[in-house]
Amino acid sequence: MKVSFNSIGSLGIVSTSQAQQQHSFNTEIDKVDSKQEKIEASRKSYAELVQSYNNIRREINPTKFVNEQTNSIDITNGVYYHLGFVNGKPLNGTLLTGGGFNSNFSPMIWDNPNSNVVTPEQREALKIHRSYSQADRQEANELVAVFMRLARLTDGNAVANANNDKMFAQHFPKFAEGVGLDLSKPFTINGKSFMYSKGVLQALNNEV
Repeated sequence: MKVSFNSIGSLGIVSTSQAQQQHSFNTEIDKVDSKQEKIEASRKSYAELVQSYNNIRREINPTKFVNEQTNSIDITNGVYYHLGFVNGKPLNGTLLTGGGFNSNFSPMIWDNPNSNVVTPEQREALKIHRSYSQADRQEANELVAVFMRLARLTDGNAVANANNDKMFAQHFPKFAEGVGLDLSKPFTINGKSFMYSKGVLQALNNEV
């Protein structure tokens, strides 16, 4: 029986070749995983938008935004919230994972890029949009802007950015009153503590 051995140099070549093949294999897996993650994220965003539109169309009861007993806020993507009133009309909507806020004052609707046909859902969304005055939609947008700024705080956005935001500074007290948030005492947003005094928002315990 003949036994042969690879030379030290050959072992190095084999090892390098195997490493390259493994690296290439891992790269392909990463590409597949990344593509799958994008597909799942797209599906989730689409499902949230559809659900949000259905909540608006069916006038489903929204989730209360503030827990008044604990003076706390929980902001979660995909949840249909009540954000107060505009001229006596309820402002409801959903923070979407894919970005943006779908409001009953001006509902978004999914679009089919391969079709030029206006869908019944698009017609209904336009009808809902037109049922409010331009002034109503403007005020709703101002309150939604405050909500979106609060949502950014949960992502680690600096409090200074909120205080430098003129829209936030102007409309936050009105927004807080509408949702039942007591600004005379500390409050929490997704577990992080804040206080609002003399027109300035402050983070407590250096949490943000």
